[in-house]
Amino acid sequence: NIFIYTIEPGNYAILNYWWTNSKWYGGKMYTEYIFKNTDTTDGFEDKVNAGLINIDELERFTFKITENSLNYLGTWHFKTPPVSFTDDKVILDKKMKDRYKAIDFSQANLVIPN
Repeated sequence: NIFIYTIEPGNYAILNYWWTNSKWYGGKMYTEYIFKNTDTTDGFEDKVNAGLINIDELERFTFKITENSLNYLGTWHFKTPPVSFTDDKVILDKKMKDRYKAIDFSQANLVIPN
């Protein structure tokens, strides 16, 4: 899903991801922790509780937004662990330029979470 959002300048870390699994009666909500190179969907909390994983040793994805800037934060892949991010800016620029004619997407900073 493509979206545009205003984010205050600063340094950010991606902590978790919320998603809904649709059911006939509504939906079930899930929260998954996000760490670099770590699958948090397969018994993660059990591994933490058993001392097999130390959360303090895991790395977060981070990114920085500068003041008065237009930024492209990549395509975020949460569906298949571990989480990853890709640079699809050229494709997105083509899709967005007709919809938002006043914004020059070619000038956007490439800020892929790392």
